[in-house]
Amino acid sequence: MNLLINRIVFLLYILINTLFVEKYVSRVTSLHWLFAIVYILGVVCLLWAIRHFSPKCKHPFKWFLTLLILFTGIACILQLSIDPLSLNVDRWSAIHNFLSGMFCGQYPYGQQTHLGGYGSPFPVWQILHIPFYALGNVGMSIIIVTLLFLWTLNRLYSPKVALVVGILLCISPAFWYEIAVRSDLITNMMLSAIIAEWLVHKNVKLINNVVGIALLVGLTLSTRLIAVIPLCVLYGYDFLQLNWKKQGLFLLIILGTFTLTILPFVFWQGSTLLFFEYNPFVLQTRQGSFLVLLMFACGAIGITIWMHGRMNYRTIITGLLLTSLVAMAFVEKMWKENLWTELFSSTFDITYLSIALPFYILHLSLSLTERQSTLVSNS
Repeated sequence: MNLLINRIVFLLYILINTLFVEKYVSRVTSLHWLFAIVYILGVVCLLWAIRHFSPKCKHPFKWFLTLLILFTGIACILQLSIDPLSLNVDRWSAIHNFLSGMFCGQYPYGQQTHLGGYGSPFPVWQILHIPFYALGNVGMSIIIVTLLFLWTLNRLYSPKVALVVGILLCISPAFWYEIAVRSDLITNMMLSAIIAEWLVHKNVKLINNVVGIALLVGLTLSTRLIAVIPLCVLYGYDFLQLNWKKQGLFLLIILGTFTLTILPFVFWQGSTLLFFEYNPFVLQTRQGSFLVLLMFACGAIGITIWMHGRMNYRTIITGLLLTSLVAMAFVEKMWKENLWTELFSSTFDITYLSIALPFYILHLSLSLTERQSTLVSNS
């Protein structure tokens, strides 16, 4: 069973990254298929080497620190060498222009990106980028959060696990694409993964921490809606076991916390936030129809019940939920508009598939290093 799961996760990791290779290399050369084959073979060989030589690795912490230094240097050079205004991706300017407008007294959710779009992240995510805005590069958040992600895994698991996670990130074209275009999408999911892993390893139970966890979920919800999926997987079954009063309190605190983060912008210019055609609520839910969301919700509830006593599968389940949400939205659009051959066109943003990578990579690292710790069940 575990071997089958590992192979599925590996195939999904390969598939997501190969799609990036195919899409962007095909714009440069007709031999894109050759690059894809070379990439797949290279990853297979590297993972084989990790599997067979990681037990013999001496001083993994030194190698881990070396990786951190190299990654930081290369990532910074990559971002500094690319003019952000030349990018055809505006996730960075959705944050930069939001904060720039806010500090100039202009309504932030009315600020357009450098491509004419509007920002979709909720207030907490925007506010967390103030230090990076002050440094002149909001895209630096992906570098810092990646370092935090790796360091957290080093402390919660081992330097060897964190090292393998770092290697798997560094051989991921999808991840380097996010760094190059200064995107914050995978950054958001890595932060959610950090929170979820910390809660598991601190054995934080929902029944004893209803208020604290609800506050945390509410704040996480005020980054992006999908960012709460890891916490839903973690605490979904426990929530169903609470009595109705605690369930009501839990949901009320989540809604209240989220509302409080939104409220200042409602008072500032509520019509723009709530009734604007491109407000963050619309932008974050426009992928996929109500039917897709309903199917996803039903599947998620079923998986939540199945997750009882199986918390060692939480990273895989989280990744699969994120991947299925994006895939269902893509398939529905292809079916409705007959766009079955247009996956690599601008109609479909395959970068959304990368949101599952932190969770797939963490599982692969644990299995490759044979460090599957006894994980605490939240039952």
